Amino acid sequence: MKTQAMVQVADRRLEMIERDLPTIGRDQGLLRVESCGLCGSDVEQYKGSFVAKGLVRYPLIPGHEPIGIIEEIGADASRTWGVKAGDRVALEPHLSCGVCHFCLTSRYHLCKSLLPINPPAYGYLPLDFEHGLWGGYSQYLPLHRRTIMHKLPNELPLELASMYQAIAAGIRWSVHVPQSTFGDTVLILGCGQRGLGAVIACAQAGVKSIIVTGLGRDAFKLEIARRLGAHHTIVADRENTVERVMALTGGAGADVVLDVTPAATQPVNDALASVRIGGTVVLAGIKGGTRKTEIDTDLLIYREIRLQGVFTQGSEAYEQALELIARNQERLAPLHTHEFALSEVAEAIETLGGERAGEEAICISIHPEHTQ
Repeated sequence: MKTQAMVQVADRRLEMIERDLPTIGRDQGLLRVESCGLCGSDVEQYKGSFVAKGLVRYPLIPGHEPIGIIEEIGADASRTWGVKAGDRVALEPHLSCGVCHFCLTSRYHLCKSLLPINPPAYGYLPLDFEHGLWGGYSQYLPLHRRTIMHKLPNELPLELASMYQAIAAGIRWSVHVPQSTFGDTVLILGCGQRGLGAVIACAQAGVKSIIVTGLGRDAFKLEIARRLGAHHTIVADRENTVERVMALTGGAGADVVLDVTPAATQPVNDALASVRIGGTVVLAGIKGGTRKTEIDTDLLIYREIRLQGVFTQGSEAYEQALELIARNQERLAPLHTHEFALSEVAEAIETLGGERAGEEAICISIHPEHTQ
């Protein structure tokens, strides 16, 4: 068998290839990719930011949010994963060893032991590593023996299932990590797919007050945020974010602030100025290779602010995300705005990145079985 895949060969340059599929061993499997979601990381990877940071090298097949059907599976893998040929699954991107300190302390997403590549994850491994077919921008994806997957109901629409990582990010970043709960005020800086995922998570967790920021051009997303449970929205390029948050909280500030804005560094300082004494600031927005943020560390000390970085999800968040999607299909449907064929990946990424005029993009998916 052969597979077609889109390979990134340079910054902003993708090419279609066709390769033979490897033989599947007893502890491996083969996924027929039905859809692959896109997020801000795909945009940064496409632009070359990850190469600039030394995280990846060309050529490689991107795509770290694949969903598909188990086409072939070894006997050992079937027992380990609890799935069989014909089952639909969603993959976690990270490939962890299972025995290092991080894996044994429930932080497997930080494991760097399994593969001599950084990061050891689907969508980031180079074409010259083993068979090279490690990304979701492909018709078929060979499954490594250490893959973590989640079985999906076949009746769950693909366009909704493809949002599993965005929703899982919102759950972990806005609820699990800062331990947001009833009575809290949570400020979410940014209204992209991860920000809206955080709105959904906070609403489900019973957070008292959810505040979301966006820009003037984000009117569509801010309206979606309100429909999903946001109590207040702030247009950050027309209003003073800090002043508005203080007015909404009676001068106390937010209990939790999550920054998911890409590139812009001002939101980091807005987060520190908007959080209450003893509150938590969670940073998840990738700022790009050369952008630096100056912060007042005395502010952290005197106000005992907890500052936490996050960059990925975990199994509990994935399971909760898939359950949440299955129970709220009609409500969450507006989040999925576009889908593209495999040959249209560049257009898909540029649409998500705001480079296509007139497009209101939130969650986007690639469907390799579609024709252009």
